[in-house]
Amino acid sequence: MDYLKLLQILKKDLTQSNSDFKTVKFFRKDFVSVWVWFCVLEHYYNNNKNNSIEKILAEIPSEYASRPTIFKVINGAADKNYFEKIHDNDDKRKIHLLPTSQTIKEFEDWAKVFKGF
Repeated sequence: MDYLKLLQILKKDLTQSNSDFKTVKFFRKDFVSVWVWFCVLEHYYNNNKNNSIEKILAEIPSEYASRPTIFKVINGAADKNYFEKIHDNDDKRKIHLLPTSQTIKEFEDWAKVFKGF
C-alpha cells in the first residue's frame, strides 16, 4: 500500500468532500455522527430489515455516546432529510431508519475516492 498517497487523498478529502457532499459533511462533524451514519448505511447495504433505532442504539457503545446524544444525531439527520423514519407495521412503537436517496448517492460518490485502498 502506498501510505503517502493514502494520506494525501485523505487530506484532500477532508476539505473537498465537505464542500461537495452535504450529507458527508453533516455526518463527519463528530465521532457519534459518523458511527450512526455507518450503522444505518451498513443495515441498508446488508438489506437488513431490522434497522430500528433501538438496534442502532445497541450498536454504539455507551462510553462513546448517551442515548440522548444519539437521538440528537438521528433527529438532526431526519430533519435534514438524510434519514427517513419509518414506523414498523406490526409494532407502531418501533421506528426504522433508512438512508434517503441523497445520503446513499453522496456516500457512494464520496467512497469512490478510496477505490483501490
